[in-house]
This record gives sequence, C-alpha cells and structure tokens, in this order.
Amino acid sequence: MTPAMKACLSLRGRSLGFSLLLVVLFRAPAAAETVLVLPFENESQAAGLEWVGESFAESLTARLAGEHRLTVTREERLAALQRLGLLATAPLSRAGALRLAEEVEADHIVLGGFTVAAGRLLAHARVLDVRRLHFSPDLDEEDPFGGLLAVQGRLAWRILRQLDSGFATTWEEFDRQFPHRPVSAFESYVRGQLALNPDQQKGYFLQASRIAPGYGAPAFRLAKLYFEDDDFATAARWFEKVPQDDSLGLDARFYLALCHFFQGDFARGREILAPLAERLPVAPVWNNLGVFASREQADKKAVEFFTRARQAEPANADLAFNLGLHYLRREKFEVAAQVLAECVELNPGDTEGLFLYARALERLGRTEEAQSARQQAVGDNLALDLSLEHRQLKLDRVERNFSARLARLNRQREAAPAAASTRLLHVAVHVRRGEDLAARGLLEQARQEFIEAVVLDPDAYQAHLALADIYERQQRPADAIAELKAALWGQETLAIHLRLAQLFLQQNRYPEARQQVAAALALDPDNHKARALKGRLPAQVAGTQPDEDDEQ
Repeated sequence: MTPAMKACLSLRGRSLGFSLLLVVLFRAPAAAETVLVLPFENESQAAGLEWVGESFAESLTARLAGEHRLTVTREERLAALQRLGLLATAPLSRAGALRLAEEVEADHIVLGGFTVAAGRLLAHARVLDVRRLHFSPDLDEEDPFGGLLAVQGRLAWRILRQLDSGFATTWEEFDRQFPHRPVSAFESYVRGQLALNPDQQKGYFLQASRIAPGYGAPAFRLAKLYFEDDDFATAARWFEKVPQDDSLGLDARFYLALCHFFQGDFARGREILAPLAERLPVAPVWNNLGVFASREQADKKAVEFFTRARQAEPANADLAFNLGLHYLRREKFEVAAQVLAECVELNPGDTEGLFLYARALERLGRTEEAQSARQQAVGDNLALDLSLEHRQLKLDRVERNFSARLARLNRQREAAPAAASTRLLHVAVHVRRGEDLAARGLLEQARQEFIEAVVLDPDAYQAHLALADIYERQQRPADAIAELKAALWGQETLAIHLRLAQLFLQQNRYPEARQQVAAALALDPDNHKARALKGRLPAQVAGTQPDEDDEQ
C-alpha cells in the first residue's frame, strides 16, 4: 500500500471551500441538474431524534425538485450507498460524500445539522457544488420545534436562491406550493421510512394517513407494502388515495394499473395506464400496455404498444418475448417464430423463450428445429416441460417496478451527450491545486491535495507522480519508489522506469535498478539516459540478463 493510500484512510471532513480552478474542467450543464440532500446531523444532546435528521433530507428533497432540477430520492440514495459498501447510518467522510454524489450523478450536495434545546429547533445548511468543489455560505434558521416544516421550507427556499440566480419566487409564493400538514403526520411518515419491520412500517404509514388523509407519500408507501405482499385489492385502494398531482402520482397510477391487471381487469388496467404513456413514453409503460391489450385481445393495440417499447429498447429480450407470445396467442406462428428467434438471440439462456420458440416451430411443422429448441429449453426435465406447457400462454413479462423520476432521468441521459466522470473532474481539480501549492513550496499542503486525488481515483497517474516528486524533495526515497510503482501499474512509461532506476541506484539496490534499466531499454533501445544508467551499474549486475519473471 502506498503512503498516499494509507493517508486516504485517515481523511475526514476537512473544509472543501477553495475556489474554482479551471473553467475547462467543467462539463456542460445538463438539461436538469441533480441535487442530493443528505440527512442532517443531530448536533444536540437530545436522543431519539434520528427521524428529525432524516426528515430534513425528505422535506428538502421534495421542495428542491423542479422542472430543471432533479433530486435524489431516499431509495436511490440508500441503493447507491449499498453499491458503494457504505453504511447508511454512519456519517459520510468528504471522500464518501463525493463518491456518493458521483454514483447518483449529483451536481450539488446539501449538508446540514440541527440542535434542539428548550423546545426550539436551530438548523443550518450549506450546499456543495461537486463540480467546483465549493461550499456555499451557511444558511441558518430557527423556530419552535413545532415549526419544523417551516424551518425546512425556508431553508429550501434560500437554497434555491443560491442554486439559481434567476429564482424570483417570493417566500410566500413558494410556501403556498406545499401543503401545510401536521408535524405529527410527517413524523409518522419519516419513522415509517426508518422502520425495519414491514408491520411497523405499515403502522406508521397508516397513522400518518389517518392524521393527514390527503398525504400522498405514506399512502403510496403503504400501498407498495401491500403490493409486494400480492394483496392487490388492498394495494389498489391505497394507490387510489395518492393525488394525481402528487410527486408520486405517476408512480401510483402505474402500480394501480398493475393491481387491476393482476386481478384480471385488463381493460381497466389499460385505461389507467394509457394517459401515463402520453406523459412518459418509455419502454416499461409501453410494454405493460402491450401485455394488457394482448390479454384483452386488442390485437392491433398490443402490436402497436410492443413495437413502441422495442423502438425504445431494441436490445431488451423481454419485449421480444412478449410480442412473440402475443403472436402465438393469435396463432400467427410464422411471425411468432421470427420474433421469438430474436428473443433467444438476445438472451440465449432464456428457457421460456426457447420453449415458446419451439412451440411456434412445431406449429409450423419444423420438427427438427423445434426438438432442438425444446431440448435447449427443458432437456430431460419432464416437470419443467409440463409446467411450461400448462402456462405457455400466461407467461407475460410485465414490468413490476417503476419510477417516474428515473424514467425522466434516463430519457435525459439518452438525449444529452455523455458527460465526463465527475470523479475525474474532482481528481483533476485536486491535482491542479496540488501543483500550485508545490510550486509555491508548500509541500505538505500539496501532498494532501494529491492524496485527495488518490482517494477518488487510486489509479490517478499524475497524482502518484506528483507525490513521488514531493517525497523525493522530502528525502523519503522509499515512499517515492512506492508512488512511482503505483503510477507504473496504471501506465507504463519510459520516464517512470528511468526514475525508479535512478532511485534504486542511489540506494545501491542494483538488481532492482537493473530491472528498471532493462524495462526502459525494452521500450526504447537507443535511449541515451537508459544506456547511461546501465553504464553506472556494477559490471556483473549490468551484464546479467533479466529473467522473464522479473517484476518491473
């Protein structure tokens, strides 16, 4: 492990407030910027207030979202933390926060804390621009604890004024955009989010809905719990309680349509889902509409919907499967075989796809091909064969998971040019900052900047080289060698081999110096520096041929 990597482990929460370095490092702004709100830290002595910290993330996430601004939901934040191997309950270091921002492609991070004392709530927040690595000034708000939502609303309004210089909405106008619900309902909802037991979650969400009947979020979460239990009748009743203009309204309509489908009311499911396709024409919506129409025996509509879905996601094997199944139902075996062949080409291990393909071939009299496909599908597994035979016309693949926010985001990604990695932008900023500090002779501060770069990208070639320079200037040759080797892992260059050879020579480590000289000459046999270094080696070492297994 290099010194830089060891130092990575001890980096925690130092100030990021340094100025913008290079305009050329910036990516072009996307159609909509993304804001990540982290739970606020409890800075008071009062215990049992975890829900308050989470409530800031919940409330600000809802209030900061807009036409040109996306916010990262709690589910997306938790999923990203899990992918990164970070604990959701542990405070994030600076590097952890930046890794999380990159994972969810956030442009801004909102961080803050709160204290509760003598019945009053004091909260502060600041915004980190992750592209510029620049913190906004602190924003402070205070109110009686019963004014929790008012404090969060005022913070959101002030954050928006920082994020958007053209934001002209007055506080009064902004405040009227959001329902004024009892804090007790909000508390129950947030506690339900934090609860680990599904029964406890249901209890909290039900309590929140009873306190505030028009509150869409707990109704939606409660409906999802029943939906996951396959209690579609109860789930439908709760999805219907989510207002259509709620932030979760489109998601609720998607799941409500599924509830009717699973209860056998295909026409009602299609009726509910069709308007969503006008607002979000994405593959999951078109696919489910196609399945509903197929089961409803609306032949032309089913083909139209599946075709639209496949245009959106041509490499999705499930869409080809559903269209092939539809043609099989209609006994259009020739076109069914064609589409199902595409399905198994996209997913050669698709057992159900191979089975349906075999059925289509059988009906076309293509016996040998059908037997081959059937053998690939079920082999000698008679039970599986009988099961698929019994269920073959009810194998529709409906999309059971949906997020309107993610659907919008994916459409924007497809429409916008690919952006450079946010992490690489951070690395470049730290490297440039370190170079500036090193040029001024501030070696320790420069070292810390280069270490920050390695925190974000362990393969950062320039950062390892710069650290090697600093360690040489600090007369720490062993550390310099370690950093040069780390740079060599990422990119083999003549210059690094020569520098390593020089350092090894200075320490009389002749066999290692010989290896580096040999590697340099392999890259450039006529290099004068490499030949000069070879001439400095003791005769018997210089004349020894390196073994094939020698490490560079």
